[in-house]
This record gives sequence, structure tokens and C-alpha cells, in this order.
Amino acid sequence: MKLSLRNRLTLWYTLVLVVVLCVFGAGVVWMEGRIALRRIDRELADIEETMRKIVANELQEQVTPEEAASEAAETVGDESLATAVVDAQGVWLSSNLDGDLGAALEMPERDVTSTVRTASRTWRVLTRVEQIGATGLVFHVAKPMSDIERGQRELREAIVIGIPVVLLLAGAGGWWLASIGLAPITAMADRAVRLPLTGSEDLGEPARQDELGQLTRAFNGLVSRLRVALKTQRQFMADASHELRTPVSIIRSAADVALSRDARSESEYRETIATARDQSLRLGRLVEDMLVLARADAGGYPIHPIDLDLDEIVDECRRAVKMLAAERGVQVQSSAGPEVPIRGDADLLRRLLLNLLQNAIQHTSSGGSVSVTTEPAADIVKVRVSDGGPGIPEADRTRIFDRFVRLDEARTGNGTGLGLPIAKWIAEAHGGTLVVEASGPAGSTFCATLRRAVEVRS
Repeated sequence: MKLSLRNRLTLWYTLVLVVVLCVFGAGVVWMEGRIALRRIDRELADIEETMRKIVANELQEQVTPEEAASEAAETVGDESLATAVVDAQGVWLSSNLDGDLGAALEMPERDVTSTVRTASRTWRVLTRVEQIGATGLVFHVAKPMSDIERGQRELREAIVIGIPVVLLLAGAGGWWLASIGLAPITAMADRAVRLPLTGSEDLGEPARQDELGQLTRAFNGLVSRLRVALKTQRQFMADASHELRTPVSIIRSAADVALSRDARSESEYRETIATARDQSLRLGRLVEDMLVLARADAGGYPIHPIDLDLDEIVDECRRAVKMLAAERGVQVQSSAGPEVPIRGDADLLRRLLLNLLQNAIQHTSSGGSVSVTTEPAADIVKVRVSDGGPGIPEADRTRIFDRFVRLDEARTGNGTGLGLPIAKWIAEAHGGTLVVEASGPAGSTFCATLRRAVEVRS
């Protein structure tokens, strides 16, 4: 069964808390043990120092080492304390150690503090080697660790009992906090499900400035972009349907007229076929342009950058539109200059220039001229195409790059309204821009700025 985010957060919170509490509990037990050992070590050191002073005082009064050791043992005597004094030859001068503990002790060469375990109990033993006058003695002071072990045992029991209680309370609190924290997200999800695909309704302006507020603003922005994309797609489909319907209707009408009578003259049939051919060519160009833009929008149009000379492409495009210009009585001029090396897709750059030149020729009156110039710079090159048309209104200089926009239906001929959008995309795919640089009664100038040394992008 798939757990909800609230349950997963509570589970992870509880697991982390288990690890933290276990580590903390182990640390507390270890630290308490260390503190208890230091406390008993200080106590043993005080007792040994007292015994040493008593033995030293007794030896100064000419008392035998055995008597001095016994006096010291009686003075510090305690039921929970075990002491022993041994001379340098290993003779036990006094001792109240039990048998197992005495057997476990050895004659050390230096001071040592250790934990000794016998069959009955565990002892903390302090052993010190002292030189009192001419007498070398070894003092053993031992105390059972039963109190420490009992404290450790009780502490472990308290931790074992306390951790589940703490986990239960913390788990319930974590689930409650997760519910409170995720409640706004749940509410956002419920509202998002009810949002229509159209309109302007969104989640509203967030009242909070934290991460949830950022999420709300980001979601509203995403909804807005999706609606714009959907609107653009629907508009594109509507415009495409309209544009495709016109040539299809003309072809069908021509065929219906040709077939309406049993007999037609050869010229009538030729006229019908010519009409169908022209509209088929227009239909083919329209479908091809739509396919280019659709693949460009999806990021699937292949870009093949190579090193090339932009002036050669300009000259080639000028020759390609020469016949169209001659039909309209327009001259096409280009400025010959030094080579302009650039890295880009030759076919796409050729298409960009052809679209700009064809657009300029269609909007230039008979007897006018169209010019194309290149202006290389350090890392960019600007290509300007100027026409002799009537100019573009200020309000339309951005709109003309939208799809299927034709400002002058009388002058577009067989245009599809997609030439400038395709040209703009090609310029942007080469890291540049395409804008209307100037426009007036004497004509318009389109400027395509292209990167020379950067890798192109699709």
C-alpha cells in the first residue's frame, strides 16, 4: 500500500528520532558511567592518601611497618571498602581483601587504577607504589562498583521505558504537525483540480511569504503559461484550419465546375488544372511552413551547424529571387564586401534570407528596389533587408512576427503569413534576433542579428 506524504513524513521523522534517542541514550549511559568512575577514583585517591600519611606518621614514631599498616587500615576501615598494604618483598602487612580479589592483584611497578572482576562482584582498585623513608610499600584501595552498576542498570531501564513513550508522543505530534503543514498544500490541490482550462482564475495571491507562498506563486505562473500556450495552440489550429480551407475549397470548386457538364473544351480543363496546381503549391508551402514551426516549438527541428561564408548565401538568395523581382518590376541590390565567416545551418540561414527578400519584394511597388547588406562585428553579424514599401504602423511592428498575420492582404500574393515567424525563429536559433529596425513612408528595414562564434541552439 502506498503511504501518503503525511504518513511518510511521520514515519521518517519517527525513524530519525529513534536513531537520535538511541544514540543519545547510549551517550548518557556512557557519560554517567564515566562520571561515576571518576567520582570513585577520587574517593579511592583520598583514602590512599590518608593511609599513606598515617603509615608515614607511625613509622616516624618507630612503629613497625605491620603495626603502621594495621593502624592505617583500622582508621579508614569501612564495610564497603577493602584495603591492603604490601612491602617491597611482597609480604602482606595488612589486608581485608576477599580471597578472589587478593589473588587477582599483582605487584605493580607503577601506580595503576583498574577494574577487577571477581566471582562475587566487580571492584574498582587503586594501587600506588610509595617510598616512605627507607621503606617501599604498595597500597591497594578497592571499593565495590555495585552502586555504579545499579545506577547504570536503572538508567538503562529508564531509557528503555522512556524511549517508546517519547516516540509515541513524538510520532503523534509529528503526524499532527505534518497535517497542519500539509493542509495548505491539500487545499491548493483541491482548488487546482477545479481550475478551468480557460479564463483567468488561479489560486489567488498567496497570503503567506514562506515556501508555500512561493509554491502558490510558481503554480499561478505555470497555470498562466499553460493557458497562454493552450491559447496559442488553439489559435494556431484555428488559423491553420482557416488557411488550409481556402486552397482546398478553391481546388474543390474548380473540380466541381469542370465536372458540372459532360463536355468541356481543352482550354477550360487546362485552366481548371492550372488552378488546382497553383492552389496545391500554396497548400504545400503552407503545410511545410506549419511543420517547420511545429517542430521548432517541440524542439525537434534538426540544426546542423557548419562553417560558411554568409556573403555567398546572400548572393545565392539574391539570384534566387531575381525572377520574382523581375515579375514585379523590382530591383534587388546587395553590397559586395569581404567574406563574412559564420557558423550556422546553411539551409536555415538561406531560408531566413529568402523569406525576408520575398517579403520585401511583395511589399515594394513596381520600379522600386530592395537592398540586402551585411555588417560584421567582433562576435555578431547584422543582415539588413530594406524594401520600398509603404511602411509598417508602429502598433504592428511586433505583431507581424505572429503567425498568419498579414497586414496587407492585397499584396501578399500566395504568402502564408508564416514567413516572418519562421525567419524570427531561425535568427533566435542562431543566438540572435530579428526586428523591424526602421519603417516609414519610404520603406522598412528588417535587421537580423546573428552570432558568429557560438554554437547554435534549436
